[in-house]
Amino acid sequence: MSDVVVPRDIQVPPNLQARFTAPADIAFDTFDARDGTTIRWAAVAPEGARATVVLLPGFTEYVEAYFETIRDLLAAGIAVFAMDWPGQGGSGRYLAEPEKAHAWGFEAHVGALRRFLETIVLPAETPGPLTLVGHSMGGHLATRFLEEVPGLADAAALSAPAYAVGVDSPLPPAPTRLVVELVVALGFGEAWALGAGPWERQAKRRARLRSRLSSDPERAAILERWAEANPHLRVGGATWGFGRSFIRSARRVVEPQRLARIGVPVLIGSAGCDAFTDSRLHETVAASIPACRVLAFREAQHCLFLESDAIRGPWMSALIALATSGRLPA
Repeated sequence: MSDVVVPRDIQVPPNLQARFTAPADIAFDTFDARDGTTIRWAAVAPEGARATVVLLPGFTEYVEAYFETIRDLLAAGIAVFAMDWPGQGGSGRYLAEPEKAHAWGFEAHVGALRRFLETIVLPAETPGPLTLVGHSMGGHLATRFLEEVPGLADAAALSAPAYAVGVDSPLPPAPTRLVVELVVALGFGEAWALGAGPWERQAKRRARLRSRLSSDPERAAILERWAEANPHLRVGGATWGFGRSFIRSARRVVEPQRLARIGVPVLIGSAGCDAFTDSRLHETVAASIPACRVLAFREAQHCLFLESDAIRGPWMSALIALATSGRLPA
C-alpha cells in the first residue's frame, strides 16, 4: 500500500480524536466508471491479512466517516477497500450543483461497484473471503449487486439496509411513489426534492436528525465534522430524480425471486429505532435469501457503525466473524 494517508485536498477536522482519523498507510486513488464518472476509492491492509472487506457507505457519506471502523477491521487482520458512490463524497458529481445527489437510475452505481471489484479489488489478489459491507443505501446497492452480479463476493454484512423510505416519511409508500413519478415526469427531476437544499441551509435539519443517526453524540457528529472541514464532500440532499431512482430500485431489490439468486451468506443488522428506513422489511427480505441472518438491535438508531459501544460492539464482532470465516456467526 502507498504511504499516502489522505489526499492533499482533505483537511482533518480540528481536535479530532485519534480513532476517527485516517489509519496509517491508507491510500486513496480514483478510477473512471463506464459512464465517465470519476470514482474515489481507498485501500489499506494489515500485515498478514486474513480476509478482505469492501466498504460501501450510505447516502451522502464518504470514506472518512468510516475511519474508526476501518481501524477496527485492520486490528482484526482484515484488509479494507472502500468506495465513494457516484455523486457523493470524493467521487464525481452528475450536476453542475455539486451538492445535489442525483441519479437517473441505480444501474450506474451497481456498474461502478462491479468495475471496482473487477479492475481494482480482485486483481490485488486480496486474502481470504471477500465480504461486501454496506450501510443503508450502501446495503441496498450491495443487495442489488449480489442479485445481479454473482461470483465476485463471498459474503455480505448490511447495516440498516434501505429497502424503503423511512417509517417517519410524511407520506405512505404508494402516494410517495406517485408524487415522485409525477414531479419527474413534469421535468423537475434535477430539482431539489422536498426538504433538500444546499448543505449550509440544512444545519437545523441535520441537528434535529443527528440523534436519529446514533445515540452516541461524538460518533453522530462525525459526518458533519468532516463536511465542515471539507466543503467538496458535502451533499445537501437528493433530487427528485434520485428519489425516483431509489424508489424504483427498492421495488425491484426486494422481489423474492431476485433475493433467491443470492448465493452467499448475508448478515443484516437491523436498527429498531430507525427513522431513515423501514427496518420491518429486514426479516421479510431475509426470508427470501437462502443463507441470511438478521441481528436486531432494538435500541439502535440508524447507523450501527456510529452507535454506542453497547450496540456497535456486538455488530462489529458479528461482522468480523463473518468476514474472517465466510460463514454466518452462530
